[in-house]
Amino acid sequence: MTTEQNKTSLYYHFFIFLFFCAALAIRLFDFDDPPLDFHPARQLHSALIARAVFLNHEGDLPGFDAEYEHEAIMRGVQEPWIEPPLFEYLTAQLYLLAGNADLRIPRACSILFWMIGGWGILRLSRRITGQVGRLTCLGFFLLFPYGIFASRSFQPDPLMMMLLIWALEALLLWNDRPTFTRALIAGIIAGFAILVKQVSVFPYGVAAAFFVLSEYGLKNALRNRQIWLIAMMSLLPVLVYNFWGYVIQGFLVQQYQGRFQIEEIISPAFYIRWIRKLEQVFGIPMVVGSLMGIFSIANKKNRMLWVGFLAGYILYGLALPHHIGTHDYYQLPLFPVLAVGAGKTVDYIMTGLRQIQAGKKNTKLLLFVLLFGTFFWWITDSVITLKRNDYRSWPRLWQNLAVELDPYKGQINTIGIMDDYGAGMIYWGLRTPLVWDENVEKQEENEAIEKIRKSMMNREFLIITDFDKYYQQPRLQRWLMANATAYRQTADYLVFDLRGVQ
Repeated sequence: MTTEQNKTSLYYHFFIFLFFCAALAIRLFDFDDPPLDFHPARQLHSALIARAVFLNHEGDLPGFDAEYEHEAIMRGVQEPWIEPPLFEYLTAQLYLLAGNADLRIPRACSILFWMIGGWGILRLSRRITGQVGRLTCLGFFLLFPYGIFASRSFQPDPLMMMLLIWALEALLLWNDRPTFTRALIAGIIAGFAILVKQVSVFPYGVAAAFFVLSEYGLKNALRNRQIWLIAMMSLLPVLVYNFWGYVIQGFLVQQYQGRFQIEEIISPAFYIRWIRKLEQVFGIPMVVGSLMGIFSIANKKNRMLWVGFLAGYILYGLALPHHIGTHDYYQLPLFPVLAVGAGKTVDYIMTGLRQIQAGKKNTKLLLFVLLFGTFFWWITDSVITLKRNDYRSWPRLWQNLAVELDPYKGQINTIGIMDDYGAGMIYWGLRTPLVWDENVEKQEENEAIEKIRKSMMNREFLIITDFDKYYQQPRLQRWLMANATAYRQTADYLVFDLRGVQ
């Protein structure tokens, strides 16, 4: 290796180290803020389950009495299961080691999962791109703002992403040197990824199928026992879980009802909502630029792997038409393919710049400035967003406010317009509010007023934390001003007294 090559390699590994350090630093910023900054209802669903498991295994909540702990257990065991709560059980074990249900623990785990996934992305991209492309791929995966927020959340998605990425890497390692041991490892990792969150079966399954068929062909693939081993190990855990949950225990029956809606798939509005979610999470230019990189991969089997991954993502969206258009975190499985695509696109740009003789150094320098300027902007934007809201006072607030507004256990005396769908009040206050999730602005006047009156008259208080949704309903505001009494107003919440409503 020449001196120039050594220097280039040194720079390359330095930037890898720098990216991981920056990614960790930004994720540790505002680390002790409660999980109310990113899909709080989904995060606190996992938190309720983990806390109940922790308390059921002789855990203890310092500063709280046995009655509070018993009620916390009851709240947790009432939470429905969709995917098996593997992350929640892991968190509960870590709670036991720490001696408290500290919500910083699952946040640290999610960050670790995403960082390990970043290492996997770096390994996957080395088969496709040069050094600058690999750095771009890693920078996108670790530093893109949405990924920063999602990778701090207490939900199974960061663990799923880590396992999904390493399942692809294990598949490629098996293909490099096919042995039954490598096939078994590839199948086990894929099986865990699919078990953690079943939607990963779509991108992984289709990607693996495209890759294997492009490499072996249909006839040889069907005769290959190692391929059958990978497929069996990938699907066996989730099949056992579904048989147990759907046939034996039955708790999955209700969860699966109404998830697939054919009428949505044939509606143009469904695709518009889907595209809007892509725009919200990634931006359409980023998506288009990355997909151009994917389709330009020269090696057929590597190209088919990522084209298959993309096809699996599309199939997954069609299988869950409601969620793909309404839940932005359902776009997370697209992260690996966009990261690799972005790296490949930049790789082609670098190849083109190498062919430019006049002003070559200046154009390359400009590209580096643009890349690192983008990464710096992403980091800055993430810091600003994390600093915007401080939720440290909310746990104590909910503990006090819930008892004040809803002092009677087993009853539902409050109704709320809440951005967390009442999850904070349930987790910290151990009270379950009725959630006002209506918008009566388009209804007839008499019908709207009657719906408001019936919803409010059997409650004692209305609490508002989602001011955007509240201000979008002037008819509801007018009714409250005329029929209810303002009980308390702060910068964080507004409470109306409904006890005089007839």
